[in-house]
Amino acid sequence: MMETFRQMVNHCIKIGLDNNCSTRKKLSLLSYHKLQNYNIMSYYKLNAISQACGRLLQRKKDIKKGTNPKPPYVRKPYLVNCYGFKINGMLLSIPYKPRQLINILLNKHTTKILSDKTLKVKSFSMNVSGISLCVER
Repeated sequence: MMETFRQMVNHCIKIGLDNNCSTRKKLSLLSYHKLQNYNIMSYYKLNAISQACGRLLQRKKDIKKGTNPKPPYVRKPYLVNCYGFKINGMLLSIPYKPRQLINILLNKHTTKILSDKTLKVKSFSMNVSGISLCVER
């Protein structure tokens, strides 16, 4: 799933570079239907477009500053999501396919921190070495 997400982000970046666009709306209009070939839920397609947009905007800023920007393409597999996931006690439930979830066991420290009712988990990012949760107080 992480490799598919990486490929989708790179596909969106290529579309953005070909059409010289870096706004989320325009990139979404150009690339969303082309992402239909990927067998993954639409949650991840929207996040891939957003990730690609961020990389394209950073590239544009670097060019304006006069620095030599590095290629915006993603090399390592990763996954970012802010839709449809749930924290169930010690489990992080991530949607994989309709009505199919991947459950990831959270450690005791993370569970203890998330037991605070004033914290709300907004998104997560995952790579081969770990998971990061973004929380709101």
